[in-house]
Amino acid sequence: MAKTAANAPCACHSGLKYKRCCGPLHRGKKPVDPLALMRSRYCAYAIGLYDYIIQTTDLTGPHWQYDQAAWNRELESFGAATQFRGLIICDYELDVEVAWVTFDAQLEQHGRAVRMIEKSLFRRVDDGWLYHSGTDPNEH
Repeated sequence: MAKTAANAPCACHSGLKYKRCCGPLHRGKKPVDPLALMRSRYCAYAIGLYDYIIQTTDLTGPHWQYDQAAWNRELESFGAATQFRGLIICDYELDVEVAWVTFDAQLEQHGRAVRMIEKSLFRRVDDGWLYHSGTDPNEH
């Protein structure tokens, strides 16, 4: 697990300290809702907790990979080339079994500013939530 100071600002840009925001989720606490899961996944990407990304991805979704070692290497490569500069939650829709979170992530890759805007689908699985897939909200 990557080391992040407990009192440091959380990398999800919530304005809270890591220990009061995504830290408990990264240590095993269940997210209270899909929005918390989405923020904790962004933070995990930002601080290099790639096992958390894998653990919180729905195995029925298009991003799931059974070769987790290869998947982890892909995530590490992405993380090494990316700085996570900001996160804006644009929309949040919660239903009983599914939820959608639309976000705007400000990234930097190879010295260039990049925006990733996605409408993420989360599914309730057993007693928690998992990331299933994402689409460009402008394609609807």
